[in-house]
Amino acid sequence: MKEDAGEMSGQAGKVSLANTDDISDIIEIFWEAFSGPGEVVFPHTEGGRKWLQRSFENFLGQKSYYRPETKVAVVRNLNSRPVALAIAHVVRPGQNIAGKSWKTRWARCEDIPGVSEEKLSEFFEPLARAHYLVVGKEGHVFIELVMTKSTSRGRGYASALVGWVTKLADSLDIPCYLDAGMRGLGICDRCGFKAQDIEMRYGGPPPCTPMLRSRKQ
Repeated sequence: MKEDAGEMSGQAGKVSLANTDDISDIIEIFWEAFSGPGEVVFPHTEGGRKWLQRSFENFLGQKSYYRPETKVAVVRNLNSRPVALAIAHVVRPGQNIAGKSWKTRWARCEDIPGVSEEKLSEFFEPLARAHYLVVGKEGHVFIELVMTKSTSRGRGYASALVGWVTKLADSLDIPCYLDAGMRGLGICDRCGFKAQDIEMRYGGPPPCTPMLRSRKQ
């Protein structure tokens, strides 16, 4: 893509790539998005912070052949602090995105008290099953999460982030996949995503709506 962190840094409301200095703010946005029931999976504790810190350091670190290449895109406020983010993965053909594949993207947690691999598996693996039924082993960009700080919602930041990722997918000539909640369906539709009907193959309705944006024609 032509747009990168250097070109867009410091411009409020624009999309840029995150860096390690942003991790503290990113964790706060993440925790707000997963407050209440979500804290069972992503505990708001020192252990939970350590796991997220480790995960985002992996995302922002060196590329690995064994996991998809991760892009963490953010929108910043006037003080250049992140107020919205998207986590997207460039999945190469043949890379595993089913079952316990989340463990190749997110950090290990077995040495962190209070962070449960079982709870993380219960969150990620049903989504991974739907994901695999739609894209199989085809190369694609996977938008795993999009979230905006509550005080910055309604400004089009989520749409800007999703649009940024779809441009990345178009530049690579590959499809783009995401799991949409009810609140994000309108954004996905405007960005060219189509809901995928996999209920029969899934054995019932998946936890979120699997959506695919075909490669640019």
